[in-house]
Amino acid sequence: MGQKRTKAEAPKDERERTAAALAATMPEDRAGLLDVAAQAVADMHAAIMAADETAAEAAGGRYEAAVWKLNGGQFFGCMDSSNPEAGGILAEDHCRAAPGTVPMWGQRGEFLITVSGIRAVVDVRDGYGLFRVSLGFHVVDVDAPFISETGFRSHFDTAQAGHTVEDVARAAFAAYLAKERRPLAPEYRQRRADDPARAWIEDRPEPSLAERAYAEADGQLAFGF
Repeated sequence: MGQKRTKAEAPKDERERTAAALAATMPEDRAGLLDVAAQAVADMHAAIMAADETAAEAAGGRYEAAVWKLNGGQFFGCMDSSNPEAGGILAEDHCRAAPGTVPMWGQRGEFLITVSGIRAVVDVRDGYGLFRVSLGFHVVDVDAPFISETGFRSHFDTAQAGHTVEDVARAAFAAYLAKERRPLAPEYRQRRADDPARAWIEDRPEPSLAERAYAEADGQLAFGF
């Protein structure tokens, strides 16, 4: 954790003032703060699934406060990926979903989807804001068509009330498929084939008939924050 602020360095903007007030009620030790962050993620996910925007925002605020305190009482540099001690990196790593498991809202992770017989690994990351999510779609079967000739496409989306991260990822992927599906360019086919294998995929069966028949959603989900 970074150095503590002095009274002269009291937080000045509203986001930091809010975080400081919440953080004052939280544990002082790293383990306790990481537990707070994990519970906040679980609470935020439950609130989004229940379409309770107020509760989701409150849980998100608790997560941010835990990050602020883990980061030495400031947001600056909290997501510095080159610093493993940055508060946001510590919280993100602690709360990460197990590989192959669909993450809750607010968690990082990666999992497999199959839409219309086309498989993709979805890499879930922070989307630069509360309820925002970054989805990276990675090709699995390099000889099959995909939504880009490079075997990868990034997508930013927003949490949708009553829908899981998988729901949103499937809808986005289906929308891309409806617009474009093409073979990988030869240089990318070889590059993706040479990518390190994800061990958690190896035991997954090929798409079933039911998965191949998965309806292509129109990409529109009912309610967003």
